[in-house]
Amino acid sequence: MRGPETSADSITEAITGLPDGRVFTVMLERKVALARRTLKPVSVIFFEIDEFDSFAPYIREHAMRATSRVITNTLRESDTVCGISAGTLGALLDDTSEAGAIWAANRIRQANAEAPSRDVVSLSAGVACYPIHAMDGEDLIDAARAACQRAAEHGPGRIQVATNVDSL
Repeated sequence: MRGPETSADSITEAITGLPDGRVFTVMLERKVALARRTLKPVSVIFFEIDEFDSFAPYIREHAMRATSRVITNTLRESDTVCGISAGTLGALLDDTSEAGAIWAANRIRQANAEAPSRDVVSLSAGVACYPIHAMDGEDLIDAARAACQRAAEHGPGRIQVATNVDSL
């Protein structure tokens, strides 16, 4: 008797083909544990496609595909990019400080502004870094998500950095 089969599709985001949010969470927990042992930073960037909910369904799919390509083509091969939810992508950057993550987010924002989809798609980003903004993976995700929401509230194409863990 065979058990339930697990396909590659079960851990990937359908539109982009990127790993999904579950993979992101598991990888982040592992990377934070490694960062604790090696005393190196880990950064998370959440990217939200501005005004995503106002797009027609076929534009949403195009925006997700185009954005995922820009992010994966701009970051290092060692970085992890995942589809978090509709209109939201996450990047996990090993051995990257807050300044490095801001630099990477800005490079992605600039690359997106030069992409063919630039007239339709703009990105807001939220940056959070272990150990400055959070001490575990779940809190790091929450910090990056909150920073991304604040960036989107201030207008399209913004980058916002999470608040420090000491000020929470």
